[in-house]
Amino acid sequence: METHRNILIYGEIMGDRLSSHTTQVMQIGLELSKHLSQELKVLFLGGQFLKTSEEAYGYGAHQVYMASDPLLENFMTDSYLQAMEQVVRDLRPAIVLFGHNENTASLAPRLAFRLRTGVTLDCVELKIDSASGLLEQVKPVFGGKAHAHYCCSGIFPQIASVREGAFDPADFDSSQRGEVSKIRFSLDRSGIRTRFLGKKKDESHALAMKLASADIVVCGGRGLGREEGVDLIKETAYLLDGAIAGSRPAVDNGWIPNSLQVGLTGKKVNPHLYIAVGISGALQHLAGCRKARTIVAINSDETAPIFKLSHFGVVGDYKEILKGFNEEVKRIKE
Repeated sequence: METHRNILIYGEIMGDRLSSHTTQVMQIGLELSKHLSQELKVLFLGGQFLKTSEEAYGYGAHQVYMASDPLLENFMTDSYLQAMEQVVRDLRPAIVLFGHNENTASLAPRLAFRLRTGVTLDCVELKIDSASGLLEQVKPVFGGKAHAHYCCSGIFPQIASVREGAFDPADFDSSQRGEVSKIRFSLDRSGIRTRFLGKKKDESHALAMKLASADIVVCGGRGLGREEGVDLIKETAYLLDGAIAGSRPAVDNGWIPNSLQVGLTGKKVNPHLYIAVGISGALQHLAGCRKARTIVAINSDETAPIFKLSHFGVVGDYKEILKGFNEEVKRIKE
């Protein structure tokens, strides 16, 4: 432990801002750094977002690093793995934290293998074990029915990825500023087995970005009955300046894009208001929305499990309920 100190966060940028997921990881990182009396450091790979990277100081970082190389302009596991391994070996952090997504789900385990340490993915809670001083990593198991607790004993760094929505974002202080330190490293091109060919625009990407940080989410499920029902929840979301989402059945039926799925195998959200429309409330779905401050359920089945978790519930035809609700919101706005 003497040779490994501080907490290193793998930072990500969406558009021209730090991703909301990164600010959430920074929040738990700050709590851990205070508990250990160590520093919080953030690393960005790529190099083309130098100014944006400085924002990390406003979210509480003690030091921000940038690793630049043309091969890091677009995410490829091989190149990012080389860069991460070199940086981690150089900085020797005690803890390395990632936001859990499709990229880091492949990057974090490979990094742990290279460093001969352990890793726990998709954590919903992180804390320091009072007896050992090690990072206690908590993640859902058995479809969200239970939580498993892990500690990586005697080897460092301790690596974990954090589920999106598991923590609130860190507060931003615009008065906190600092310089981004550039890290020297070299990539072995012969070790990069993939080649980036190009990007294909995903029309649902903007909607997915909005969902990640939305204060209000309107989510439709199997009870919508048909794709036309999506237009109604879209209108509700628009009137409330919120985001739309879907349960697994709504996505499987092609009514809602896959990138907007909420649940154990989809997005995890924690908005102030979550409106569940035509959703029965299976455990797999509840795993993605249970951290919402207020849950309103609309369902024609009064025995639906969603009502046990919701703060408010309405039994009836969602079309009549939402049409009346939307008209009332329009009247209030006028």
